[in-house]
Amino acid sequence: MSSLEPLSSPTLAEQTAEAIRSRILGGTFASGERLVETRLAKQLHVSRGPVREALKQLAAEGLVREEPRRGTFVAAPTEEDARDLYDLRTAIEARAARLIIENADPTAIGVLRSAIERMSEAVRASDLKGLVRSDYEFHEALCRASGNRRLHEIFVRNAGVLRVLIHLEEERFYESFEQVEHQHREVLAGIEAGDALRAERLIVEHLEGARDRLLKHLKEQQAEAVD
Repeated sequence: MSSLEPLSSPTLAEQTAEAIRSRILGGTFASGERLVETRLAKQLHVSRGPVREALKQLAAEGLVREEPRRGTFVAAPTEEDARDLYDLRTAIEARAARLIIENADPTAIGVLRSAIERMSEAVRASDLKGLVRSDYEFHEALCRASGNRRLHEIFVRNAGVLRVLIHLEEERFYESFEQVEHQHREVLAGIEAGDALRAERLIVEHLEGARDRLLKHLKEQQAEAVD
């Protein structure tokens, strides 16, 4: 019987992808900026092979786009991206809440409570970056605690685009820190009460509100560009 070679983790291509991803999410690489393989390879001290593989991975995540005969560019999120992503999130996160209730796993509830406490710390400190991070952590934890591995994988696979969208208008997105915390505590309360319909409704309201704010911002950006 033939044997497989053990995998190295992470691979050089994965490390390269993470380095580029971090720069995109952190704003070092701006939307629409061209990413040149040779330049990235030089900056990251790797060959062009891992960079090429990394860019293909980031294209699959929606963080970059490849244009024939032009090159690779940092993706600029569109209104369609926002609609599609939030429709997807509404479906999987509402399902995740129901699964947590059906599984009745106290460990899952504990994971969500911990995420809320980190959010509370950010609110008390008026820490915008911390609030953005803890908000993401709560929704990631919700999907992970569902016990459905594939559902969680779908969330993680689309996390890059989600963070880019939020970064576009995080100051207005988190206009009221206390309101953000309140909305998440309500979702947790619905799950703790075992009320799946209530938890699903609250998640839908929360995510559709976020979607509408993002769409408004993207439309304003588009109008400014035309002017």
